[in-house]
Amino acid sequence: MSLITIQKSHNVSDLFILKSSLEHDGIKCFLLNEFTTQIMSHMGSFEVELQVHAADIDRVKEILAEVNQIE
Repeated sequence: MSLITIQKSHNVSDLFILKSSLEHDGIKCFLLNEFTTQIMSHMGSFEVELQVHAADIDRVKEILAEVNQIE
């Protein structure tokens, strides 16, 4: 299965809330470079990427739209 990056950040904690919301709705999420950015935090070129399965992207877009309307 292919993965799609839906959001990037230099700080992994920025992605935890969104990851939690998606997982609450049954969407499996992955954090690419999660540990690399913690070890090499002094290098701004590394970003954590929140990824989901390509098959879940339509539901993810719905959830993101709902979250953005609340904020």
